[in-house]
Amino acid sequence: MFIIGSKFSRIMEILKLDKPLVIFDIETTGPNISIDKIVEIAYIKIWENGKMKRDDIYINPEVTIGKEVSAIHGLDNENLKDRPTFQQKSQELFDVFSNCFYGGFNIINFDLPVLRREFVRVGMDLEYSPSQIIDAKEIFKFLEPKNLSAAYSHYCHKEIKQKPGAMGDSEIAADVLLAQMEKYQDLMNVDFIKRIYHPNYGTFKDNSQKFYWRKGETYLSFSKYKDRPLSEVAKEDPSFLEWMLTAEFSNEAKDIIRMILNNSKNNKKTIVM
Repeated sequence: MFIIGSKFSRIMEILKLDKPLVIFDIETTGPNISIDKIVEIAYIKIWENGKMKRDDIYINPEVTIGKEVSAIHGLDNENLKDRPTFQQKSQELFDVFSNCFYGGFNIINFDLPVLRREFVRVGMDLEYSPSQIIDAKEIFKFLEPKNLSAAYSHYCHKEIKQKPGAMGDSEIAADVLLAQMEKYQDLMNVDFIKRIYHPNYGTFKDNSQKFYWRKGETYLSFSKYKDRPLSEVAKEDPSFLEWMLTAEFSNEAKDIIRMILNNSKNNKKTIVM
């Protein structure tokens, strides 16, 4: 749908861009930019003359969407089964996204790499350079100070009058930490804090992210057995796991495989530690 005179055309007036700007967001089958696929892509495209087009497209990813991910964006395989695949929409989307500036929130680290990988899968390449990216998250990080003084002002509503020294900084940091915990209930759980530094903490079982947890079982995150429990693969195709023991996987991953194979041979249930 084309719209003339939208408030977003003001962006083009301010920046004076010499080609269209596409501001977009995607939802995917998961957080891994290497393997996960798009299930929804919404965009607002603004031309230099202020003309604007917006669309919200749902995609059949042709892979299983985990329940944990569906709970986040509300999309599952059942309500996407009759939607077009990315390949079926690829030319339309390529026409929308090629030779543009790109805007959004955190697109530089997630949305753009995922979108480009989807195009590569169907034999197309969405070429772009960093100079074409206008990421609101990066702008926010750059322009809004994130030092101790700013945190003290934001959370404790106090100003640092003079340089307090190391002990003073420690006390101020403690004040900020306490204020954060009082403001955000999620911080009462130390596992939540761990996920700040390791986004896949509690989800992936090994550092190489070949396996992940689901309902107390270890699942594969790749290959033809993606999203299948290792215990099932060990019974159905133990040779596949035995092959992994000879391939270039981490020692941590191989230890998990050995445990699963051993438990399968002894008809034991794998206990999640």
